[in-house]
Amino acid sequence: MPDIMHAKKRGQIKESSGGLIVLCALCLLLMSSCAKDAADSGVSDVTVTKEAVAEFNAKVSVHYIKISIADFGDGFNHARYQYPNSIPPWELYDEEQILGFAENMIYLQNPDGGWAKNLDFQRKFSLQELVDLQKANKSVAPVTYQKKTDSNGSTIDNGNIFSQIKYLAQVYKQVPKKRYLDCAVRALQWILNAQHPVSGGFTGADVYAITYNDDVMSETLRTLRNISRDDDLYGVFPAEMRTKAADAYTKGVECILKTQITLTLKDGTKILTAWCQQHSHDTLQPVWAREFEPPSVCTSESAKVVNLLMEDDDPSDKMKKAIVAACKWFDCDDVRIHGKKIVSIPCSGETLNGRYYDYERKMVDDASASDLWARFYALDSSFDVVTGARKPIQGTYPEVNTPIWCDRGCKYCETYNDMSKERRNGYGYTVTTPNTTLKRFAGWKQKFGI
Repeated sequence: MPDIMHAKKRGQIKESSGGLIVLCALCLLLMSSCAKDAADSGVSDVTVTKEAVAEFNAKVSVHYIKISIADFGDGFNHARYQYPNSIPPWELYDEEQILGFAENMIYLQNPDGGWAKNLDFQRKFSLQELVDLQKANKSVAPVTYQKKTDSNGSTIDNGNIFSQIKYLAQVYKQVPKKRYLDCAVRALQWILNAQHPVSGGFTGADVYAITYNDDVMSETLRTLRNISRDDDLYGVFPAEMRTKAADAYTKGVECILKTQITLTLKDGTKILTAWCQQHSHDTLQPVWAREFEPPSVCTSESAKVVNLLMEDDDPSDKMKKAIVAACKWFDCDDVRIHGKKIVSIPCSGETLNGRYYDYERKMVDDASASDLWARFYALDSSFDVVTGARKPIQGTYPEVNTPIWCDRGCKYCETYNDMSKERRNGYGYTVTTPNTTLKRFAGWKQKFGI
């Protein structure tokens, strides 16, 4: 809104005995200001004229300092994997064309401030395509902390939403236009709205539960923490929202500590381990996700949770206990897989579940191989590992603290190689992420004298 009194003093509005000239001038200034505010925010309807197209094309073609798009890797992969070698049939922006990415984020943002998952923000859309997509998005149902009901609904899944916030904040540092900051702020508000009011957790797209899978908890909380503390990148965010981000981070860490799993081993020993991919918002217990993701202790997701906790410069005693226990569990001989490695064996190409494969993954013996970890380890008999399965369970749930090899159809297999080719190729049942976490843990222990 323009400062009318200052405008008059500067002679931009002249007095008239009838007041008509003054009134018209005021209206024009107000209309101009409102239109500029709307355009800057990126939420106005755009008329696609030749001039608008030319201006848009010129803007998104400019090269700036490159901003990493690594955080979008999972979503981009899902958007492209149906094409041979994941090469899509559309043109892509160079990484230096940061406004192309940013404009895509503005136009594809849902009305609630989030985004649908697996959008290819590197894709070169025409202005008309973006305007049409933005209009279509107006009917997308909003999502708060409940499970989304619209396939195009906003979700923190496959590296979504927190990645856009970080990217847009970096764009704003180079191109301080209000539209880019506003887009990021709307996304932050979505994240604040998405935190479950009871558990303090965040929900992904696969099941209504606290979700550690796809970095939903770890990366969302890392983003909230950084927004509250990183003045260099996020100091331009509203102070009140940064305070709320700090509170949300604290509540999320409390959720992490409450959901860490204690197992009772066969000899009766109780050990504090790590986390499942998903935990119930109500009971905080491990729950089924997809039909190949059973209740279990999960290594990959847990390693990322531990990394997050180790980044805190002032960890509480409870945080320290959680870190030490999880790393001790990662390091157990019973948990490490020795003398095995995963190899890809060439074979005739075929499409399985929408993905093209010309290889087959197998686990083979190799005494010189670095240690692996299974993605899933079995819970003890006190946990409910049946309720919530999407299909009738086949096979037998393994003994406590041993690897789980679960195929589609909720089918337990005895070994990695017994699972279907589609799952062995299409999902990470073994990981090495705990190794990196354990190396960081050594330095962390020294820092805090543990």
